[in-house]
Amino acid sequence: MIKKVLIGIIGFILGISFGFYFEGFFREIIQDIFRFTTSDKIRFVGKNISIFSDRTFEYILGFALMTFLLANIKLKTKRILKNVIICLLIFGISIFLISAINANLKVIQCTACDNGIVKIHWNNINFGLTIGLSAIFSVVPSIIVLINKIKASVQHSI
Repeated sequence: MIKKVLIGIIGFILGISFGFYFEGFFREIIQDIFRFTTSDKIRFVGKNISIFSDRTFEYILGFALMTFLLANIKLKTKRILKNVIICLLIFGISIFLISAINANLKVIQCTACDNGIVKIHWNNINFGLTIGLSAIFSVVPSIIVLINKIKASVQHSI
């Protein structure tokens, strides 16, 4: 039990650390997806300052990594590697889809566009929501595994 608690705490702290470290990387990826999926109909204006950005996604990444680690305790290395690949694929696909839908909705909603080009300030994109939702989607299989483990242990103890 103590081992699971320590693994959960370490996973949460590592997830938050990854969030702090990779925030700029995720912001650039999302901005590139905005440009790519709209055929460069979105232009970013102003200064790219992220001093007061939303930090919620970092806690969500901490929760996601903690859940993933707890779901993969006592599994073989091959299975853990497979779960990591599935988790990362879901995360990447989710970021791409959420960003693409958001970008195309911004182009569709534009009423004061010059030749169909939307000018967006760098901070008008909710990066935290995109990354946070993607992290939640990617950890859904791990949550299902944890729920099944809890159900099995409850039925076993009865």
